[in-house]
Amino acid sequence: MTEEESKKALFKIHLEYMSHTPNERIKLYDEYIAEREKIKKELAKLKAEKTTEEFKKYNK
Repeated sequence: MTEEESKKALFKIHLEYMSHTPNERIKLYDEYIAEREKIKKELAKLKAEKTTEEFKKYNK
């Protein structure tokens, strides 16, 4: 998953979650948070790899 795909996935999952009624959201909250954290962790990993590559590139 690329950085752009991760951002789109976060937006999509939030939009889907918010499309439910407040009572449905309470039931879906744990699932929503778990999926969101999974995507955010992947996004953080991608950003860390990108930063590491740039660091290595400029510090040769």
